[in-house]
Amino acid sequence: MTLCPACQAMEMHKFGAPGHPALRITDTQRIKPARGPALTVSTFVCQVCGTQWTYRDQKRDPEAGWQR
Repeated sequence: MTLCPACQAMEMHKFGAPGHPALRITDTQRIKPARGPALTVSTFVCQVCGTQWTYRDQKRDPEAGWQR
């Protein structure tokens, strides 16, 4: 799969990095581990190139931000 220019420009694994306008949300889950802060995980798909993205929203998570 070839990423569109907007997907190629996205910063991965950086909390607060922006997505782009062609991303459409497909699901959101709020996860509360027994010991630790809550984590929100949202999945997206690019309407241009079809790339599937996940955004982990938790400041102290080393995997926070965008992932393919």
